[in-house]
Formats: sequence, C-alpha cells, structure tokens
Amino acid sequence: MKPMRIAYVSPYYRPAYLYGGPVNGSAALCEGMARAGAEVTVLTTNANGEGTLDVLLRQPVDVEGVTVYYYPLALGGLSYSYSRELRNAAATRVRGFDLVVIATIWGHPLIPTARACIRHRVPYIIPAEGQLNPWAMARKGMKKALYMRAVAHRFINRAAGIRCTDPLEADAVDKLGFRPPTFIVPNPIRASDYKNPRGSGGWRGRLNIPADARILLFLGRLERIKRPDIAVDVLGAAQVLPWDVHLIVAGPDEAGLVPQLKYQASGLGCSAKLHFTGLLNREDVASILSEAELLMMPSEIQENFGMSALEALASGVPVLVSEGVPVGKWAHNVGAGRVVPCTAADFRTSALELLSHPDHLSAMGANGQNLVGRHFDIDVVARQMLSEFVAIIATGRPLPRFESQSS
Repeated sequence: MKPMRIAYVSPYYRPAYLYGGPVNGSAALCEGMARAGAEVTVLTTNANGEGTLDVLLRQPVDVEGVTVYYYPLALGGLSYSYSRELRNAAATRVRGFDLVVIATIWGHPLIPTARACIRHRVPYIIPAEGQLNPWAMARKGMKKALYMRAVAHRFINRAAGIRCTDPLEADAVDKLGFRPPTFIVPNPIRASDYKNPRGSGGWRGRLNIPADARILLFLGRLERIKRPDIAVDVLGAAQVLPWDVHLIVAGPDEAGLVPQLKYQASGLGCSAKLHFTGLLNREDVASILSEAELLMMPSEIQENFGMSALEALASGVPVLVSEGVPVGKWAHNVGAGRVVPCTAADFRTSALELLSHPDHLSAMGANGQNLVGRHFDIDVVARQMLSEFVAIIATGRPLPRFESQSS
C-alpha cells in the first residue's frame, strides 16, 4: 500500500520559534505523521518575525523526517506573509497529494492553495488553531472582517473539515456557522524531549540563581494579554515563604514590557529574583523546564491550546493556568495542575499554597507526565490525525465527533 501523501502549507514553520506554540505544535504533528509512515511535505516561507530564517531556499530540506520547502517572502512579506514563489508552488504541486492542510486563514497561502485543491479535487482541511477566537478576530478587526466576507469564508466552506485542538474551540467554531464539520485532534508533543533529569539545565549557574532556590517560570511571548505582570506579582508575594524563590521569564519581549516588569519587581522588593532569557529554542525550553518548580500561565484571552503548559507537563512541572488555557482543564482533571481566574489575587493564593507543599508538587508533576504519555505524545496524536485523514480521503468528511474522541 502506498503511503498517504500529505501537504502542509503554512506562512511559517520550524525553526521560526518566534511564532510560539503554533510552530511547535504543527511541526510535532507533521513529524509524528511522518514517523507513522505518511509522506509529509511542508510548503512554507522563510518568515521569522521582522527578519528571515537562515535556511536553504527552494530546495527540499529534511527536518526531522519531514520534507520542507522554504520560499522567500516577497518584499518583506507585504501583508499576510505574501510569497510569490510559495503561491506558485502551492498552485502547481497540490495535485500530487492525497490531502492538504492549509494552516492559515489570515495568511496569503489560503487563496492559491484552496483554489488549486478545488481545481484538482484534492481534499483540504483548515486548522482553527485559535484563528477564529474572538480575540484573534478583533486584532485588525475591520481588515479581517472584510477579508472574511470577501475571500476566507468561501474557502473555509469548501474545506473537508476544520481541525480544532479542544472541545471548547470546536464548540465556538461550530457556532460560527461554517459548513465543514469540526473534528478534535489536540496538539502533540515529543514527550521524550522533555524528560531531562531535574535540575540538569544549568540555568541556575547562567542566571546566578542559588542551588537551593525554588524557581517559578513564565514561558511564552511577553504580551500584555498574557499577563506576565501577574507572574511578577506572585514572585513578590512568594518572598514571605521560608525559602528563596526566583522567577524566570522566558520568551521574546514583543511588547517592550521588560522595563515595566523590572520596575514592578523593584517596587515589590524582589528585583534581584527576577530573570529574563529572551527567545529560547526547543532544546533550551526543555532544559529550563528541568529547573522549574511551577509554571504560571495567566492569560486574559481564550488561548488556542497552551503549548507552554503542555511542555511543562511533559517535563514533570505542575502548571497554574488561567481559565482561558484549554490544556489546563486536562491537567486539573488528573491532578497535574490548577485552573484559576486570571487575577493576581487568585494566582498569588494558589501559587503560595502549591509552593508550601513540595511533596504535592512532585506528585502533580508525575501525574502530568503520565497524562502527556497517554493523550498528547507525538505518536498517539499522529495516529489520531491520520485516522481522520483516512476518513476524509475515503468519505470526504472526518470521523463523527464521538467516534474521534473515543479513539
């Protein structure tokens, strides 16, 4: 039997880690499907925020078993990550695949890829991945509303399915009234990448943190809606505890918040306990998690999934997240984390209680690793996704929701 041939078309791809969780999640899924025997080809650009990736262009590059073609952005990408060469590649190459994943609603690749799929009768799916959440729709709201009405709505409705990462997202997308059925496949993670021995990352030495200190971690892009200020507030409150507590803030400062957070810490008397790392690659993320006691993920918005929290669970680190982080509900249900309202008071109370019971934190960490192994490991999720693809290729539709969730 010939292997399933899958194309994944996206404005950006690994190693463009600047784009956060979606890059890690989509790359892990592509790699998992390749490991399961599918032929996966990625058509993408060299986009990397305000710069570009230093990668081989226009030629096949093997990235963890996935064949990736990087095409140059045209004129800095203009708007919607425009790449003339990616457009041409998508338009001419989709006929060679059994199924196409168009990873963007708001990016330029949607139009030429969907048109080519329709012309050559190749089924395609669109991952929601937070793109249809209210907060995402509100950013550049007028521009997106016009684009949705004029272009995107039509191509979304021609898709074979809309992939969501959790039931809440699926329910929200269903209410928007698109014709394709939604199906749920969570974001995957290569669990083995995050099983470093505790304290093996070497970050205490790099950041001048004492060996016996307890480390809180905020992992992700620094944006106001992700509330890193709440993490700093918890650090200030933790100074009443009978041991040394430090906070590492790991992620790119996209909103210029570092000076403000340093000023906040100074006012709380804990400026020497606050550390910033900037953007980290996948290996550094895994190593810094090996040093952490607790991951905090406050967010004012409904997150797409919460990849940082999933990485923490895979590392055996308990998570304290706000109600808008979907993976937190899985963690809460198995005793691997807590979900609280996105307020400084709620995070302070829960964090201090958790830090006061180190044995309980250790048990929570083990629960998190078991959860990831059962439901989120790359091989488990890849098989689930390929089952959906088999159904779509055979019938034009994904598996019925109840059957998909029970698989």
